[in-house]
Amino acid sequence: EHVRMMDHMMGGFPYANAPNLDEAFRDALNYSLLWGGIAAIVVAVVISLMISRRLTIPVHNMAAVTGKIAEGDYSQRVDVVSGDEIGSLAQSLNTMAASLDESQRMRRELMANIAHELRTPLTSISGYMEALSDGVVPATTETYEMIQNESRRLSRLVDDLQRLSRAESGQESVDLTVIGMAPFLERIKLKMKPQYLAKGVSLLTSVKPPGLELTTDEDKLDQVLVNLLDNALRYTDSGGEVKVSCRAADGLLEIKVQDSGRGIGPEHLPHIFERFYRADKSRSREEGGSGIGLTIVKRYVESVGGHIKVESSMDKGTVFTLTLPELQ
Repeated sequence: EHVRMMDHMMGGFPYANAPNLDEAFRDALNYSLLWGGIAAIVVAVVISLMISRRLTIPVHNMAAVTGKIAEGDYSQRVDVVSGDEIGSLAQSLNTMAASLDESQRMRRELMANIAHELRTPLTSISGYMEALSDGVVPATTETYEMIQNESRRLSRLVDDLQRLSRAESGQESVDLTVIGMAPFLERIKLKMKPQYLAKGVSLLTSVKPPGLELTTDEDKLDQVLVNLLDNALRYTDSGGEVKVSCRAADGLLEIKVQDSGRGIGPEHLPHIFERFYRADKSRSREEGGSGIGLTIVKRYVESVGGHIKVESSMDKGTVFTLTLPELQ
């Protein structure tokens, strides 16, 4: 009677007819493992889909942006939505796009500036020749001198562009020699003396110690100082002073070109070495130069392992400081 009652009580369970309790336990365990495994697989698939979606959507977005950048649209950017490796990759892509965009802007600006700089003397020469042909301008020595001056100006600009191109591409050879700085600066001073006398500006030099020597490319250093002195003279009024000083400093050689001119505004200093940049837009190209002289100076100084910086105060003057290695 007791057995019949137990059978009746267990009749509602799926294992009520099992031969014994051990087999019933194994069946129940297998049943639980089966459904637990199915549930785990479903959860794993859902989580995998979520992670895959989180990874693939930013990658697809970056691929789309990269394609547009490759087509020349450098304004494209990727939304950075995380701080993980994917976010870091997106940030790097944005940085690259910004750099390409800036390079493209500078290239367009450079081409426009070159065209403008070349057009000015060419237009002047063409105008003079047409006026001579029509008899509007007399064929005098002064007229031909003006045409020749414009031709020289055009030639100087082309030469500057060639030097800049070689310097920026690393094609300029470096010929190192040992030079005595005192006699070297004296030669530079004699070369610039006529221009300084004509404008009434004093040019002073000093070397400490007097026997200071430097291993460098003499021709490039010559061009650097001539360019800096020409620039200083251009912005220093009559009665002013320009001083070139040279001294040993912590195993290096320091050259300063200091003038008492009008100075450069703080907003212009970060751009002073950019190609075709002029701090004073109102000055003519004859007075303000081509706008690439300081760019060439920077490239030449860097080509011999040196550095150049500029400091300026309005109405007090400007100081260019060159730091060169290999002090002897």
